[in-house]
Amino acid sequence: MNGAARHGADACRPADDALSALCAPLFASLPRSDQRERFVKYVEGLLVTEGRRSFRNMAACLGGGPTLEQRLHHFVSCSTWDWMPVRRALTTQVTAATPPDAWVLRPLLAPKEGSSTVGVHRRHVPDVGHLLNVQYAVGLWAVCDRRCHPVNWRLLLPRTWTADPTRRARTSIPEGDHPESPTECATAACFDLLAGARDPLPGAPVVVAVEDIDAFSVIRQLRAARLPFLVRVEPGDVPTVPGAGRAAPVRVRLPDRRADEVSGAGDLLLFHRSTGAEPWPDEVWLTDLVDADPAELAGLAASARAVDASFARVTDPLGARDFTGRTFDGWNRHMTLVSVAHTARTATDSSPRL
Repeated sequence: MNGAARHGADACRPADDALSALCAPLFASLPRSDQRERFVKYVEGLLVTEGRRSFRNMAACLGGGPTLEQRLHHFVSCSTWDWMPVRRALTTQVTAATPPDAWVLRPLLAPKEGSSTVGVHRRHVPDVGHLLNVQYAVGLWAVCDRRCHPVNWRLLLPRTWTADPTRRARTSIPEGDHPESPTECATAACFDLLAGARDPLPGAPVVVAVEDIDAFSVIRQLRAARLPFLVRVEPGDVPTVPGAGRAAPVRVRLPDRRADEVSGAGDLLLFHRSTGAEPWPDEVWLTDLVDADPAELAGLAASARAVDASFARVTDPLGARDFTGRTFDGWNRHMTLVSVAHTARTATDSSPRL
């Protein structure tokens, strides 16, 4: 790093005491002091590094060399600390002052060179219009007073990974992990956190904006878990109801086949969102919030777009798609620390809320 770049990094480096204070409740589950020190150092590296957040780049930006690079790599890829207690502590922290308005599920596609990184497979990427090697994950976000916080991540493992003993061993995929569909990945990202906490987390509707899922299976599972929901569906999967626009959500009873898939759901509310003059809607949602007013539903639908904007503005630049290790545990620890860095960045961010 040249002198000017190092000076710029030093200028934006968070005060050690302030960052340590923010991280202290989060790394309480880490048993060793060296792990807690590296926790703070890794988050600092994510915050101050310019460009790709690789182990090497972060070590260089922090003023270290190969030794620090190896320590950062070991901390996420080879260490033993459990990421779920950290994610639950983070969720408690970001929702304590302001309870969430919504829990939002959104996908993450991370293009990768080659096929050796855990979970990488061929998948169509809408933004580029063709197949790429990618990691596919689903993130769970807490939207609190229009501030967006990533709090959980679930990496999809296709059969090409779970059925290959060599790949499993090389990337430390836990025994018992089975191949997942995007539907299963999305519901697990939700239930791993919301249903797995010892102390109940604040209640809020679950907004599901994930493509290529069986929306009715998701609705059935959310209904069974007694979680209110707003789920985006394909227009052809629900009845066409004239007038069901932003100002006029309407109750619908699903066709028999779909009603069977959402056993016990009864009537749901169909909510269209249209932004242009075209006769068809931009988005179609189903919700069990049958007594909600249109403004509330519009706000919940907008929370998914707020998450998209927050990811593009904060989370992605902090390295959400930059993990350069290969292991399943390493990816999960890296994404946990990216979530912590996101919270640290937004805590001091003076830009307007989304």
